[in-house]
Amino acid sequence: MIILNSRTWPVALALSAWAAAAQPYGGEARPAIPAGHRVVQFQGYPDAAVRAELASRGVRVLGFVPPSGLLVASDGAWNPGGLELLWAAGIEGASKMGAEFGRPAMGAHLAVFHQDVDPALARRLAGEAGLQVLERADLLPGHLLVAGSWERLRSLASRDEVLRIVPASVELLTHRRVYGCPGPIAEAGAVADYVMEGSQWPADATGAVALHFWFNTVTAKLDESIVREQVNAAFQEWVRYTNLAISPGQSAGAARSIDILFATGAHGDSYPFSSANTLAHAFFPVPANQEPLAGDIHFNDVEAWDVSGGIDLYSVALHEAGHSLGLAHSSDPNSVMYAYYHLAAGLTADDIAGIQALYGKPGTAPAQPTQPVQPTQPTQPTQPTQPTQPTQPPSTPPGGGDTVAPSLTIVSPGSTIVSAYSSSIKVTGTAADNVGVVSVTWGTSTGGSGVATGTTSWSAVVPLLIGNTTVTIRAYDAAGNFGWRSLTVVRVD
Repeated sequence: MIILNSRTWPVALALSAWAAAAQPYGGEARPAIPAGHRVVQFQGYPDAAVRAELASRGVRVLGFVPPSGLLVASDGAWNPGGLELLWAAGIEGASKMGAEFGRPAMGAHLAVFHQDVDPALARRLAGEAGLQVLERADLLPGHLLVAGSWERLRSLASRDEVLRIVPASVELLTHRRVYGCPGPIAEAGAVADYVMEGSQWPADATGAVALHFWFNTVTAKLDESIVREQVNAAFQEWVRYTNLAISPGQSAGAARSIDILFATGAHGDSYPFSSANTLAHAFFPVPANQEPLAGDIHFNDVEAWDVSGGIDLYSVALHEAGHSLGLAHSSDPNSVMYAYYHLAAGLTADDIAGIQALYGKPGTAPAQPTQPVQPTQPTQPTQPTQPTQPTQPPSTPPGGGDTVAPSLTIVSPGSTIVSAYSSSIKVTGTAADNVGVVSVTWGTSTGGSGVATGTTSWSAVVPLLIGNTTVTIRAYDAAGNFGWRSLTVVRVD
């Protein structure tokens, strides 16, 4: 399995932990593979015949791990004899929590269970670990929103039934409906969530990666020109940061063509839109899929597609284009490639690192797919990408004059999503302005408000109700301009 050392985004299935626990399958030594969830790496692509043979041995295939691995499960030990395996390994608890959990922290997180785990069992395991389950009716299958301490999260991560624990996005902690992405699709099945590796379009004979897109159908809920403009803008946002060229094509189903359609229900693939909970899905590029399906993007036309609000076409297209180009999901809640959609103006540093790991930076030769190798010594995890700070809102002070808004930084807590076990939380930070900061205020989503102590260096004790509270801090200057920052606090009973 390849390791994309140049990628700095947080990854879930860290190969460093797999390598330490991997069982070698070269030579004559072929030990039985224990029961439970395992990643198995083959010498070549695990085609339909390989997957059928696994099924005959009582092995369930749960996902594809590029370029030639499978995430599998079994109720008992099984014999790998006759299969061209390089290695097999369980997923260590530490790697399930990733490099971004390098220091103890509390907060709300997504506990992602393997797809064959019964939901009632998942809830019971979270409770046994001492975690509070925060109810959300619109989560993806196998996902639980939980809150608790580092030690309790680590206890849950040690369970074989758990695939990954990732930070929760702000959207998951609000009362607004959220939409999850089922993830990219490969011929071998759904791509295992939060994998490190990608699947990339190969370069052509000239060394370039030039792709085309073609609209098979367009939704009638927006003007056709707007639909084409928004989808093209999503592709070009990825092009900005890497060695790719993407342009409109001349026909459907062509080589290196990403076909786009808006459809409802069954629409010609094996993944019908059975409800309004799925906004779209995308297929990984070759070789994980072959033409005419490779890279294609399908949008659910049941949805009320919109621009700059509601179900924003650009934001969804930006996410699905990432899958179409070969990226899986990211564990960074600020990333476009996080498993839950959110309004996006563009890519984050996390997304850019991921796409550049596949195709290189603009003007450089694209990275070429690497053949799977036998893992040796664990590699050191990369440092996590820092979350992107919210964009400062525009200000329109009365009467002209000074129009520069103060800058504001929240120093403590050090995360935008935190947990608390008391009836209040202390928030501290700094503020600055070209003229001077005259006041710093705080407000909460539960109706509380007040004035912080201090201005350039400020602090506030904010009361909390049980559940989720969004705290917004504003710094004002004498002209009425203000800058703001916010955080979400989950108070656990």
